[in-house]
Amino acid sequence: GAQVPPAATMCGILAVLGVGDVSLAKRSRIIELSRRLRHRGPDWSGIHSFEDCYLAHQRLAIVDPTSGDQPLYNEDKTVVVTVNGEIYNHEELKAKLKSHQFQTGSDCEVIAHLYEEYGEEFVDMLDGMFSFVLLDTRDKSFIAARDAIGICPLYMGWGLDGSVWFSSEMKALSDDCERFISFPPGHLYSSKAGGLRRWYNPPWFSESIPSTPYDPVLIRESFEKAVIKRLMTDVPFGVLLSGGLDSSLVASVVSRHLAEAKVARQWGNQLHTFCIGLKVHFSILFTGLSSLLRITLGHLSKFKLFSCSYEYLLHRFEGTFLNIVYWSILIAENHFRPSFKI
Repeated sequence: GAQVPPAATMCGILAVLGVGDVSLAKRSRIIELSRRLRHRGPDWSGIHSFEDCYLAHQRLAIVDPTSGDQPLYNEDKTVVVTVNGEIYNHEELKAKLKSHQFQTGSDCEVIAHLYEEYGEEFVDMLDGMFSFVLLDTRDKSFIAARDAIGICPLYMGWGLDGSVWFSSEMKALSDDCERFISFPPGHLYSSKAGGLRRWYNPPWFSESIPSTPYDPVLIRESFEKAVIKRLMTDVPFGVLLSGGLDSSLVASVVSRHLAEAKVARQWGNQLHTFCIGLKVHFSILFTGLSSLLRITLGHLSKFKLFSCSYEYLLHRFEGTFLNIVYWSILIAENHFRPSFKI
């Protein structure tokens, strides 16, 4: 599939809260575990510790590479946040926070200030892909949240000492937690409330039968907007071409709108594209794809995924799950009678 910019979601976060051991050995252990995520963010390693709480970050710099190192803070550093992801509407949100002073140009710093202004009920204001952990040192409360459809990974674990852990990958939790789960998309964990709750509640979410009429113009507009707003980067970028329909469409939209985007002023309006090849015999590759397709068809049939709502399909576009969308359309047209029409 295509990504704009490449690997934009790849940072690594690790948060350990309420540990029973606050020794230097424990801090060293958390740093060691954070290094297991180094491949996700080679540009910077950071850690913030407050009493028995630790927030660590491995950064891949996309926006504000010079001063946007994490963890990030509010003005007096009483609110600390470690984030993986991108907030596309950060400039719009900053305009609503005129009384706040921002220390960096990072799109993710807005999370700390939104929490100051609105408390825990700000997550649905974010337009982006993200997973984050936020610590309020004033009362040692914390929250964690994941984007609406789970583009950015996040796992949650519990230590034997009663500590709560969050990480971008299970490898940072598996050796030190007695149990762990995949953090559900569209949810928020609050230490004050003591559990998970869904923050993403669109009106169509509970629909078993789609209620919105099919509108190809709206699908096209949503798709183009989803691509255009991802042209938010302070580093060079490109489009990874798979040879399929989705990446070709992404490249087409980018090439048409690149000249008018902010990023063109810094990096020019020439779109760079890339392809990756595999040194494998075609028969082996075809056999593998055939097996994968049979498994996919079996699961789709079992769970009846094609009764999904029209709005959910639109949100799949918004979340850049383009491969899934097009494969779903292809399979639906040839193997099922879907409840939506493309």
